[in-house]
Amino acid sequence: MRSIDLALIIGLGVLACPGLADVVINEMEMNPRDNTTMWVELYNTDDMPADVSGWTVTITDGSWLGPRTIPTGTTISGHGYLVMHGERTWPHLESGFAVLYDSDGNKVDETPSRSDLLGNDLTWGRYPDGRDTENSGDWGYMMATMGNPNTLGRQG
Repeated sequence: MRSIDLALIIGLGVLACPGLADVVINEMEMNPRDNTTMWVELYNTDDMPADVSGWTVTITDGSWLGPRTIPTGTTISGHGYLVMHGERTWPHLESGFAVLYDSDGNKVDETPSRSDLLGNDLTWGRYPDGRDTENSGDWGYMMATMGNPNTLGRQG
């Protein structure tokens, strides 16, 4: 096989593999209003779709771990969002952190531990979306924007 043919095959394989995108945890609700479910929002920072089939999101709050596995066939569009909800029966202590694992069990992203004592519509989120400098300053306490771009102002 000529080297140009091999390069073309490899290049097409990379384009056809949407799982190579950069997905991060973008926002998390640790203490929702009216004791509804906790949730974690994922964000694809890449232009290409990301296949997140079989990935797992865990929410650690106190001494318990609330895992959620993403169903087969799930993709996040380029610069898109995916929200994973917990169960209403999951107890929470108003603080914790979330971890995202790929389908092979490799850690993809982890949030810092955050507290949310108010039980309101405020969440912890990255601003701007997808900001990942490995610094806790990437995160701010803001109005919930579940499935939408994070903003620092009030939502109407």
